[in-house]
Amino acid sequence: MGEEAPNIRAVRAGEGRALFVTWKGGAESPVDMGEHLARFAVFAPLRADDAAFRDVSVGEWGWCVHWTDAMEISSDALWRLALEQGGAWLRSWREAHRMTQTEAASALGVSPRMWRYYEAGEHLLPKTVRLACAGFDAQAKAA
Repeated sequence: MGEEAPNIRAVRAGEGRALFVTWKGGAESPVDMGEHLARFAVFAPLRADDAAFRDVSVGEWGWCVHWTDAMEISSDALWRLALEQGGAWLRSWREAHRMTQTEAASALGVSPRMWRYYEAGEHLLPKTVRLACAGFDAQAKAA
């Protein structure tokens, strides 16, 4: 991976089992925790109880997200998931529009090199790129 995992500034629960993680540098990443929580028995209470899942907080020094002393997820694991999921989301968006990486990058004003980094999960997918995709979709729908 091209970037080292920073610590976490803030976290909030979203719909389902999604977390919105704000990193030390200010970037925000949506992270779907469903599969991760399903893989480990210790997280069973978070799978079954919406209120328990929403009671997430930033752990000590920002190096994890915390529910209880027994239920924490490291910033490294969250960073890896954010990279993987961001790349998969962007690739899926591009493929749904039947574009090459170069065409998609040009349509959204992103350099082809950065587009490749985002899709490969080497750099965190910025919120601005997600918003540009939504704007592209809205413009296409309006036309």
